[in-house]
Amino acid sequence: MKNGLKSNIYAKGFTLVEIAVVLVIVGLLVGSFIGTFAERIETTRRDNTVNELDEIKQVLMAYGYTNSPVYLPCPDTDAPPDGIQNRDAGGNCTAGTAVGTLPWVSLGMAHSDAWNNRYSYWVNPEYARDSGFDLTTGDANSAQINTRINNLAVAIAPNAVAVVFSRGKNGLGGVSIDGVNRDAIPAPGNGHDDEIENADGNSVFMYRFKTEEGVAAAGGAFDDILMWINSYELKAKMVEAGVLP
Repeated sequence: MKNGLKSNIYAKGFTLVEIAVVLVIVGLLVGSFIGTFAERIETTRRDNTVNELDEIKQVLMAYGYTNSPVYLPCPDTDAPPDGIQNRDAGGNCTAGTAVGTLPWVSLGMAHSDAWNNRYSYWVNPEYARDSGFDLTTGDANSAQINTRINNLAVAIAPNAVAVVFSRGKNGLGGVSIDGVNRDAIPAPGNGHDDEIENADGNSVFMYRFKTEEGVAAAGGAFDDILMWINSYELKAKMVEAGVLP
């Protein structure tokens, strides 16, 4: 009887191999859950940033039609940024045609993206001069927005007068909410050429699909999120608001 009872106890136990198999399966399930959860978090952050950029767009245009004459705010060019736009004594943006930081204090709104980095901001100086713009103001200094089609850079908006963008999850070239400079964007030819395009001050910006680090793609890794206002849209909004004839 004792030997039979002992045999039954052993029969109900698990072998080391069986335990190892169970642990592997549990590990795979947990790993899959964590991976999916992390992807959902990043998707939510990107969605929230896109929504906030749309709000910023509306606030920028509202800023325009609450001024008389009408004009857009200048970038914040202080280091570290303080959220206040910078103009010279003549009423011109001190940034010129360079990319600065969104002047969140001057606009009275959100100060950072979902990854706690300041939004970058570029504006056509002709539309931000405090002497104002009108329906005859041209597009000579406007930005061009490109995308990639079959790996070729193709213009989709040649007359952007304001561009606001998040540096995305990698934050390369950005500034944190604590005023700390993030890692610089790698030099051209080192896998981030399209992100360089958004920061080099040549008034050409890239708007395209997200590409992870290490994935082969024309223009390299990219996770910037852009919003822009073109001159026709801005002027139409000013006419609609009754501040331009």
